[in-house]
Amino acid sequence: MQTLKETNALLLHEDYTHSYPHCWRSKTPVIFRAMDQWFINVDHEGFRQKAVNAIADVSWVPEWGRNRIEGAVQSRPDWCISRQRTWGVPIPAFYDAQGDPILEGDIVRKVADVIELEGSNVWFSEDADTLWAKVRPESWQGPEAVSKSLDTLDVWIDSGSSSRSVLMRRSELKRSSETSPDASTSSPPWQADLYLEGSDQHRGWFQSSLLLSLAVHGSAPYKEVLTHGFMVDADKEKISKSKQGQGGGYKKPQTAEAYIGTYGADVVRLWVASQDFRNDIVVSEERIKKVAETYRLLRNSLRFQLSNLYDFDPHENSVQWEHMTPLDRWMMAAWSSLEKDVFEAYERYEFHLVYQKLSQFTAVEISSVYHDLVKDRLYSDHNDSHARRSTQTVLYHVLRSLCQSLSPLLAFTADEAWGFIPGVDEDDSVHLQEWSPMSFSLDENERSSWEQWMQLREKVLAELEEARREKTIGKSLEAKLVIHAPAPLLENLQAHHDVLREVMNVSQIHWMKGADLSIQVIKAEGRKCVRCWHWEISVGSQDTHPDICDRCVEVVKSQS
Repeated sequence: MQTLKETNALLLHEDYTHSYPHCWRSKTPVIFRAMDQWFINVDHEGFRQKAVNAIADVSWVPEWGRNRIEGAVQSRPDWCISRQRTWGVPIPAFYDAQGDPILEGDIVRKVADVIELEGSNVWFSEDADTLWAKVRPESWQGPEAVSKSLDTLDVWIDSGSSSRSVLMRRSELKRSSETSPDASTSSPPWQADLYLEGSDQHRGWFQSSLLLSLAVHGSAPYKEVLTHGFMVDADKEKISKSKQGQGGGYKKPQTAEAYIGTYGADVVRLWVASQDFRNDIVVSEERIKKVAETYRLLRNSLRFQLSNLYDFDPHENSVQWEHMTPLDRWMMAAWSSLEKDVFEAYERYEFHLVYQKLSQFTAVEISSVYHDLVKDRLYSDHNDSHARRSTQTVLYHVLRSLCQSLSPLLAFTADEAWGFIPGVDEDDSVHLQEWSPMSFSLDENERSSWEQWMQLREKVLAELEEARREKTIGKSLEAKLVIHAPAPLLENLQAHHDVLREVMNVSQIHWMKGADLSIQVIKAEGRKCVRCWHWEISVGSQDTHPDICDRCVEVVKSQS
């Protein structure tokens, strides 16, 4: 500027305020300076292609993560690793009298030894002569250092070296060498099973970790990489600390601690699991409230199962699977299929599918169907009846499996429920169990029958609802079904009369031959048993127990 003035070459000199650039976090102006920088040549000896090849050997969740990091590596011929900041890890370089850098491996390692003992601040607190005296090799033949570098390392060097500074230095994080079934090479014992971070880390931590580990150890630091989206507010704006205090009325949503204080840690964990992490996640009070309702459903199901196992000993009272009642076998098969799907969803990290499958199955098959239908057995049968013990056996197995399948989501609730399961040791934990899904299935005839019975049940439920609207009945146990069906179907249905009466949850069924299937709902015959709530013509036939049916009389007499 002064030279231009002196030579009369300056046409105009005017001060003005420039709006750019500003720091993205502090929103304050940034000053640029022309500085010498340190670079890593990523293209050195084909290293960039080695990195691309290593990316192909890693499993990326979601799959588009591979394309993103490949693009980031392929477009990066070099890496600027120096920063001009007043904080950070120093670049351990000295300069000679001519200003040429001194950066040798032996010296760098000695600097690392000093920093390990005294901390990284020693580089800034001591002068160049003192530091040089500490790290100068005895056989040093090069020029002497007269100054030191004040540049700091790119922070991605810090985090990217975690495989060496954390995984390789902690024996508890290592595993025995594993040989891949489709390869002759073994996975390094320090290699992580999974790295996970936000979707912006393909240019950050994921990439720096890969490049550093590949350069030093010849392999990627991870087997699998999972990428998640960002938390956004109800307006789908990114939640940002830097927005606060910048005006505009921006208010950051509640913290995790506030939500935990209101709903409990397990509800917050369940809400996190319910979201598809592959996309951005909306944080709102309304969404967490909805998940809290699902939590209560799951917790109440666990309570129902536990409360009906108070007199069950799995070693003494269990019923063999082949001897279970048809309804219990249906439940075991349905749960086994569901548990397999949940297990596979966990393997794919699809936690939102785990949440959907478990919550839907618990609401429908477990609570609305099975729990509702077996209450009569559990509450009204003799305590040691075959049907009741059969149901308790199912409740026991489903309860154990439900606790295990919920334990990653509801860490506290699942563990608390586990402690009350019969046969579980007092100091045992669900988190110490090895979870293997049950393997139970119906044969083809049973499966076909249940498909037919459930279709019939849907039609019966519709007719029962219509009868309630017409005030013919109140509860379903006040109903008697009159079912007309063609001869082959009628014969099959009649053969399973007791099972179907239980599945339809009515007091009586009368079967009649007809050209087509039709269902009529009428008032049940007899009177209501005050013990089992079934309507039976036998109610009042026993003078000693005038308000209960013959079945309940037998149970009462045997237990009195």
